[in-house]
Amino acid sequence: MGFLDGIADIIDEEEEYKKDKQNIKRLYLFEITFESGMKVVKIGKASGRSSVDRMMQIQRDFFNKCRTTFLCRIRRDRPIDKDLVFKYEAEMHKFFREYQYKAPVEFDGHTECFAIPIEDAIKVYEYLEAGNSLENEPAYQLPYQRGEIEDKDELPF
Repeated sequence: MGFLDGIADIIDEEEEYKKDKQNIKRLYLFEITFESGMKVVKIGKASGRSSVDRMMQIQRDFFNKCRTTFLCRIRRDRPIDKDLVFKYEAEMHKFFREYQYKAPVEFDGHTECFAIPIEDAIKVYEYLEAGNSLENEPAYQLPYQRGEIEDKDELPF
């Protein structure tokens, strides 16, 4: 094998890497705490390089509109095949739709925020990632509706 053959192999590997990279997106869960103490979960996908970039876009837009920021923690962020990312995101949005947070100020990504416990969002995220579907699952209920806590005032939203 000559030197030029080795370069051709490297170029082929690089092209394959680029192709694979285009087929991968990131599915994330952000835990957002507003200045008021209200907590929501943002369920989304990052089509850019990282979920951190997406988080910064949202923070910047919110700041430009409100002149304040919110605390944002990335609770889940994993690379997933782009076709599955769209499917998982849509399934989660549909599953939690009754608890969509109606933000007083529209900011980038506000329609993907849900007033649900982060632990529930993580369970559903991991359930989907394990290859399961939410299609035949019963409607989502908050912890007080499931009898796990007595008073809905114990919830952070």
